[in-house]
Amino acid sequence: MAASSAPAWTVEDTEAPSLYVLTGGQTRPTHTLQVQTLLWAEGELPAGQPPEAEQAVALCREKPLGVAEIGARIGLPFQITRILMSRLIDIGALSAMASTGPTDLPDVALLKAVRDGLLNTL
Repeated sequence: MAASSAPAWTVEDTEAPSLYVLTGGQTRPTHTLQVQTLLWAEGELPAGQPPEAEQAVALCREKPLGVAEIGARIGLPFQITRILMSRLIDIGALSAMASTGPTDLPDVALLKAVRDGLLNTL
């Protein structure tokens, strides 16, 4: 078998930090964060945090943002964003507003009646 002249990895592979390193090997968030959970900056970010954490806190200082929007803006997968945001909540840099529970949702029958009424006016 002939040896390949291409290296086993490229410079591009080593430039971005591994997601494993970013989460410290953590695989699950410590808080229940949904796509729509709103986060805002409350405290100071301790030194030595990854750039993604700094970006997230800076975004949340401007206005409260949902977990999915933060992940999209800093370019991280949703699960990794949830883990990182949980860590920021744990250290007091971010706060979260609990998501709406199923008991707080409007009645499905009422929503269907409104929809039907709107469709009948077309």
